[in-house]
Amino acid sequence: MITSKRLFTKLTLLPFEMVLNAIPFFHREKVVWELSEVQKTLLQDEWKRIKRRSDGVKINVQSHNKELVQRIRSETKRNNKNNITRTAAYLAFYNQHPEITWSFLAHMVSRNAGYFMSDLKGEYLPHILQETFVEKLYDMLEKGNSLIFEDAYPQLLLYEESKKTGISLFHLSHHFNVSPFIEGVWEVYFRREDRSFLLPVAQIINEQSHIEKALVQTKEYKQLLESITYRLQEWLKLSQILFPTWPLKRSIGRNMNHFKNLDERIRLGQNLYSALFQPQFLTKIHRFANTFSHTGSRCDYDHDSFTAYYSPPDKFPKEKLSFFKTKKTKKIYSPFLLDVWKHTFHGPHPFSDWFDDEEYVIKMMKLVDRRSPSTWMAYWSGLHKIESVFLVNRFYQLLKKK
Repeated sequence: MITSKRLFTKLTLLPFEMVLNAIPFFHREKVVWELSEVQKTLLQDEWKRIKRRSDGVKINVQSHNKELVQRIRSETKRNNKNNITRTAAYLAFYNQHPEITWSFLAHMVSRNAGYFMSDLKGEYLPHILQETFVEKLYDMLEKGNSLIFEDAYPQLLLYEESKKTGISLFHLSHHFNVSPFIEGVWEVYFRREDRSFLLPVAQIINEQSHIEKALVQTKEYKQLLESITYRLQEWLKLSQILFPTWPLKRSIGRNMNHFKNLDERIRLGQNLYSALFQPQFLTKIHRFANTFSHTGSRCDYDHDSFTAYYSPPDKFPKEKLSFFKTKKTKKIYSPFLLDVWKHTFHGPHPFSDWFDDEEYVIKMMKLVDRRSPSTWMAYWSGLHKIESVFLVNRFYQLLKKK
């Protein structure tokens, strides 16, 4: 039944994508920006000042700031309901304050987190991955998404209020369990002493370091990341971050491998930032984000290939994918996130106390960019890998029944 015609796309696309990825040119990394000595001194002075304040007598928040602290807590809680509300909040903030570029990166990465979560209940993965692994992986994605938002969103709201009043309010950061590291960076930024890449680079470091301690290094998730099933999903490139633009064949992004390595995650964030804010892509991706509200379904960006509506599978599994599209009348099931996942993470959200190695963060304070081959090709190659494993598994199950 499985003819050479059926296998043609997989026997050509998969090897070609592997060869393309192996070309050394695409893996050369260049440094776009580095921390200067002046910036380093400014930051170190701020961190010392914050440490002296933290070691001193605690001063109660003034009454006129109590209301602000409570309002920020309330607004953060309201927007931290689920991946959909978080993702929308990042975009709304960026639209109001486009100078805070990290917020748009956070929106696009959070969109992809939602797609990953929906994939776990989609066309293929429930038939490939163990059910307990699917639940645990969802919990990790949801918890990480929530932890980052709970840490980052109060920072954004403090900036918004500081911008409105013209007075720095970042001394209130400790009320939201924010790291002294990023508080110091905000102070330097707000005084207009630095408007380079310092702030977004620091935000990438801060959020990845935060989840490193609060999530990745916990016993439960160490076991998950070491599991054979996790290695399988990495091999299948299930964690590719895609920034859709039109035409879709020109979409950009990166593969998210080696999640358990902090340095790699920080470099990935830097590469994603460099890719996203290329002038030839930014306007198109921003237009996409504002045109299509995030639902968690991949039909947000490709309704020709995906559908959010479930239909029972054929008795005998059939290939749905062609080269860079689905076969005629065939669509891949990609559900709306809130239709398939009901439970979300609402805490506890621990204090971001990761900042204990100043030398390390100074070393990581740079912006890098690594060229990569066609993201769209890698994306479709990943889909073909998933479908191949799915088909083999389904046929095996049918043979077992006979």
